[in-house]
Amino acid sequence: METRRRYGRRRGRVPTGDKFLPRLGPAGAEPFATLDDSVDSWSAERPAPDTPIDALHFVALDCETTGQSPHHLVELGAVAFTMREHLMSFETLVHSNDRINPYARRIHGIDAATLNGAPPVSLVVERFQRFAKGAVLVEHSADAFDTRLIGRAIGSSLDADNVDTTRLAAKLFDLKDTIGLERLCRELGVAHRRPHHALADAEATAACFVELVRRGSERFNWRTLGDLLLAGKPPAFAGDTGASAPGAAAKGPDSGPRTRRRR
Repeated sequence: METRRRYGRRRGRVPTGDKFLPRLGPAGAEPFATLDDSVDSWSAERPAPDTPIDALHFVALDCETTGQSPHHLVELGAVAFTMREHLMSFETLVHSNDRINPYARRIHGIDAATLNGAPPVSLVVERFQRFAKGAVLVEHSADAFDTRLIGRAIGSSLDADNVDTTRLAAKLFDLKDTIGLERLCRELGVAHRRPHHALADAEATAACFVELVRRGSERFNWRTLGDLLLAGKPPAFAGDTGASAPGAAAKGPDSGPRTRRRR
């Protein structure tokens, strides 16, 4: 039986930085989060299930990782938005001294040299907690991989509800399996400026979400957060408290490197 090759800690250490290190930058003139921002203007308490959708603010997020279990974060991108407007973008590479799986590296293009000067994960996830405070989290991942990965880095689950765009799409299109982000973008006419870059994937997820909710409101009368959770909430996992690696839970057809998302 062939032994599965593992990729351990790389030789030499990558220098850390104390500022966000973006790969793409903003798509337009929208505000961009920095590591030392104080409090985001939209921060609020976690909304109740009967909160109208138009009164909610959302944070779509996407992670790129080292591509092997236990997965480690190497890039985090997010978009804060409402159903009417884009509020702010969040993007940074994340320091890691763990070797990146070659398959993952080919997909997302991040290697050790790319991470030179990136901030440590502790600072990034602490800033993300403030960025996402009071928001409903949105991701394109049927098993909530991205939020669970961030929760493991924090050491506790994020205090937020989570809605999965693959589940909303399955409900709307009567799908039996999940749909990839790139295909979903094509189906909905959503632009995707750079696949496998965390910020671009988060932007595409946010745009798909808005269109899915618009269609779901017309077809299924979605009106509140509770309606969205009923249609699109991912299942709970034992590792959600951060005690175990997100990659340890069953992930169905995506059991390989995290970058093998359904596209």
